[in-house]
Formats: sequence, C-alpha cells, structure tokens
Amino acid sequence: MEPTLIQTALDADGVLVATIDMPGRSMNVFSTELMDALDALMDRAESDDAVRSVVVTSAKPTFLAGADLVMVRGFTERARRGTHDEMFALCGRLGRQFVRLEASAKPWVAAVNGIALGGGLELALACRVRLVTDDPRTQLGVPEVRWGLLPGAGGTQRLPRLAGFEAGIDLLLSGRSINPADAVRLGIFARQVPVAQLLDEAKAAARAMHGQTCDAQAKFSRLAQADVPAWSEDTARGIALRHGVAEADFALYPAYSAIVDSVLKGARLPLAEATDVEMTQFLRLMFNPVAGNMVRTLFLERLRAERELAAPEGVRIERIGVGAIGASRRAWTDALAKVKLPQAPDSTLPPDTLELVDTQGRHTQVALRVLDEPASAGDDGVPVAVLSPAGPYGRVLEIVGADDAAAAAIASLAARLWSLPWRTRGHGSVLQGLRGTLAAAQVQAAVRYAARPNAGDPAFLDVAACLAGVTPAWTGGPLTQAWAERDTLVPTFDADARAAWATLQPVLARAAA
Repeated sequence: MEPTLIQTALDADGVLVATIDMPGRSMNVFSTELMDALDALMDRAESDDAVRSVVVTSAKPTFLAGADLVMVRGFTERARRGTHDEMFALCGRLGRQFVRLEASAKPWVAAVNGIALGGGLELALACRVRLVTDDPRTQLGVPEVRWGLLPGAGGTQRLPRLAGFEAGIDLLLSGRSINPADAVRLGIFARQVPVAQLLDEAKAAARAMHGQTCDAQAKFSRLAQADVPAWSEDTARGIALRHGVAEADFALYPAYSAIVDSVLKGARLPLAEATDVEMTQFLRLMFNPVAGNMVRTLFLERLRAERELAAPEGVRIERIGVGAIGASRRAWTDALAKVKLPQAPDSTLPPDTLELVDTQGRHTQVALRVLDEPASAGDDGVPVAVLSPAGPYGRVLEIVGADDAAAAAIASLAARLWSLPWRTRGHGSVLQGLRGTLAAAQVQAAVRYAARPNAGDPAFLDVAACLAGVTPAWTGGPLTQAWAERDTLVPTFDADARAAWATLQPVLARAAA
C-alpha cells in the first residue's frame, strides 16, 4: 500500500485538518505524488458535505520547502525535447491546483508551522487565511530566482496583490527570505501565533468562515493593483535596476526580466488568467539554457556535492588553536568568530595557521588563505584551506595539499563555516588559478584540471567555481560552458587542453545526456 502523504482528521464542527507528512524525508517538498494527494484532498473537500473548511499544516518542524529534486530534474530534461503545450501542462499543474483551491466554496486556512519556501509559500498564499508560527527563525520566501527561475505556482501574482507591488517585486527579484514578523507586517500573513496554539487558532479562523464564499476583494488588500505600472520593455528594465539588479545581470540572467514581465502582464487579471501569464514566463526560462545551467549546477549538483563532499561520520572538530591572523586574511577572522567551538590563541603556531583537534585526538595544522590572493600551495607538508567570500549561493572552502585524514578534518571545519568543502589534487589552488581569468582561458584551465586522474567529479568543479563567484552563475560553471560551446571553444584550445578534452569529452557527454 502506498504511503499516505496527507493525513486527515475531520472535527465534529466540519473542520478538516490536513497534515502533510512525506515519509522518509526531513522536509516536505512538492512532488508528483504530493500533487496527486492534493488533488484527492480537494476532491474530498468539495464532495463531502461533512467538510465545511480545510486547515492545512505539516507534521514536520518545517511546513513545506520547495520542489522535489527528482521532479525538477525531470522538468529540465523534458524541456530539451518537449513542446510548449506539453511543458505548459506539466509545469503548470501546481499553479492550476492552487487556483482551484483558492476558488473553493469551502475556506482553506494555512497553519504554517515552519519554513515555507517556493511552492510551500505559494500553497499558503492560495489559502483564504494564512497564520504562521511566531518563531523568528522561520524562513518564508520564494528563492527561485537564485536558480534562474521564477515561482511558477502563483507567487508572482499573489505576492504583489497581498504585499503591494514594491514589496512583492523586491522579494521576487532578490529571492531573500523574511521572518514571520515581517511577513505579517507586509500583509502576507494575517498574524503570527505561538506554535503550540497555531492549529487551534487556524481551526477557529476556519470555523468563522463557514458558509462564506471566496471574496477576492476581501482576501487581497491590493487586488486593484493600482500601484503596478503598465508593461513596456523599458519599464521592466527600470524596475529591475531600481531593485538592485545590475544592467549586465539583467541582460545575462533572463529570470529577472521574466519575473518583472510576469508581474506587470498579469496585473489586474483574474487569478486563473494571471497564473497562465506566469506559466508562459516560467516556460520561457525552462526553454532557455541559462535556467537549465543554474538549476543543474546550483541546485541539483550542489545538493549532491554537499552530500558526497561532507566530512566522514565520526570526524568532528572539538577545539581550534589559532595562530595570529593577518589583516589581509580578515575573512578568516570574521568566519571563525561565528564558529561555536572552543578556540584559543596559540603563539607557537605560524602566522595564519590553525590547529584542528578532532574527536579522534588527531591534531591537524592548516594554513589559511583567501580567494583573492595568488595561487596557494601547501608549505612543508601543511595543507592549505582557501576560503571564498560568502556570496548569494554560499561559499567554498577549497582544501589543497591534504592527505585523507587532514582533508576530513578540514571538511568538518567547513561544515562549521557553512561552506562547501572541495578537495583539489595538485600543487596549488584551482579556484585561485581560475579567478580573474578570461572565460576562454578559464575553460581551458578547468578542462586541463578536470581531466587529471583523481581530480574528482567534474560537476563539483562547476559547483565550486559558481559558489565561489569565480565563474558567472549563468554559465553553470566552466565545464558546463565548455560543453555548451564546444564547437567554438575547443578549436581554440592549446595542445595540452585538446589532449585533456579528449579524455574529458565522454564524461561531459554522459553528464549532458
């Protein structure tokens, strides 16, 4: 028997409590199976006279966080061969479900008990009333722009109708998360409630609406959208620039223009029509290679890298000895200040050096470097850790010249620094060598490195380069760019790079298939 993804309990007063709980997952995410379960839930709510309202919540500490990895991968692969109509039907399903949910004669109330991102927040936005936990650590947002996409289940339409145009477009273009207090202040949620009282208050709100039909004017404080300008190319560009998007990024990352176009062109339309406008813009991105590059490298491959490059289980840092850190490497001082581990100055250590003591009693010295200095190599057998700046997608800790035990200890430190540990083999930092080079030269250098024995998974080089800000995110990384532009780039390679390409080409072909 298939697992039940949404548990239901019907109160005597007609409130159906629908609790999302996906087995085997730490977080609920939208998958094809969860969408099937949502359809079944809506069918029951509409057909069962005993059901007078629905409260949707989560059995997990989080509410619902975005889309399922497998489903997103399927979308990007299908976009390579699918027609517009096929993709519209496939990708637009969730948005159509939310239009149906919102228009239901029986009110839906969202009891958001934790993180709600992407489709999770869009589910809440479709509900007639939205309550949220008062925990300030709860993240609420639509981060899709970070992966070259837009929220495609009504987010570009409902956010401006609830929070107003300026606040809504800021959240959409930045991809940033907000806390519950800010979400209430903006009108996205009705109020914040202690989590222990959240379900009871949501049920009370549902009961208060029994027998009341959906009233868009009552739900959306900005339904008329008088604050949304008419669309033109110049207007759309000006809005993006005013909200912090650089002119070059507006040209290179189509998600920015697609988001603004979706908001402006969908304004003042009925939600069903506006959702179709949004999906048209979403598909514009799905058929664009930039979105595919960013989704694969910054979402799919990044998650795989975080799993596979993590420190082995059982290796944890217990305390850190800290040598004097120079001003040019202040990024390390700032990063270590946020690490909740015992740290003590150690004058016996060389400058810009840490000594990591792990749970197995091993002492590992590591030389500290930052990305914006010349390529670093280990000195006298001491491994090097190269820290990249914290960027919009995270940061990288490159591990250079380390044996297995030292690499494991430094990877454990990386977890404490909220950084991706990326171990490179060779005499110097790969990321420092790539930084600041022209695209064609960077691609050649990446190809030469990735073709080496023991260089590791080529996809992880792309992840590290994009997270570190060495390579523009729209490319998907230097190796993704090498494959996409191989017909023009490979003929320009030097002899070493051409030889490396012969080794690497079958690997990249399999990854792209």
